[in-house]
Amino acid sequence: MSQIVSSQKDKDKKARIKTFKGFKVFCLIAIFTSTCIAISISIFTPNFKNRQKFQFPNQVSLPDWQFQSSNNLDNVLKSALKNNAIAAKKYFYVSSTKDTLQIDAVYIDGIVSLPNSLEILGLKYSSNSLNIRYLESVGYYALFVDQERAYLSSCINPYGNTTVTEDQFINNRYNATSNRIGSYLLGVTNLRDHRCLFTTISIPLENPKLVNQSTNSLAKMHQKLEKAWTNWYQNWQDDFPKS
Repeated sequence: MSQIVSSQKDKDKKARIKTFKGFKVFCLIAIFTSTCIAISISIFTPNFKNRQKFQFPNQVSLPDWQFQSSNNLDNVLKSALKNNAIAAKKYFYVSSTKDTLQIDAVYIDGIVSLPNSLEILGLKYSSNSLNIRYLESVGYYALFVDQERAYLSSCINPYGNTTVTEDQFINNRYNATSNRIGSYLLGVTNLRDHRCLFTTISIPLENPKLVNQSTNSLAKMHQKLEKAWTNWYQNWQDDFPKS
């Protein structure tokens, strides 16, 4: 009987030793794997500071509009937001009916919202004329009138919807996704992305001498702006700057 008990104790002891060894091996594997991952991240994580800064192309195609010319907005880069503004360009277009369209694009690394971002373009708006709208699958944009032009402004983000207010921008920035993490490890973008392609599209008012434009007149101009804005957004959605 004592032999049986002694034999059982030996089996239990061997089982405990085997379990301990297995746990030790598991811990060693886990430590080794974690170390390899940490080393890989430290080696392959991109140094974004050394990247070449983005520059706008001289020409951007826009459906229904014929490209005319473009020029750099050097005054924008020298403004109060010069530390955040990376590149800025103005594009001019004309339609088959001789309508003109102007697009001011500013690539910014920082929180973007109205009216601060409009100030660097020398634009102002009345709170009564500002109209913030939302377009499904695109995001938020603002419509307003300044002097003799009708405007549409919005921020195209590298992830998520377009934004107008600071709250929208911050919420969108923290909307981390698996795509962003994967892009970060591949060196495509930062893990926490602050960048914005701030766009302002404008057309002349039909009757600039009128202080208050008619509802129908503004509605037509808004439709033109919204259509151009949708095409502009789609153009940059899959081709957002990599740095």
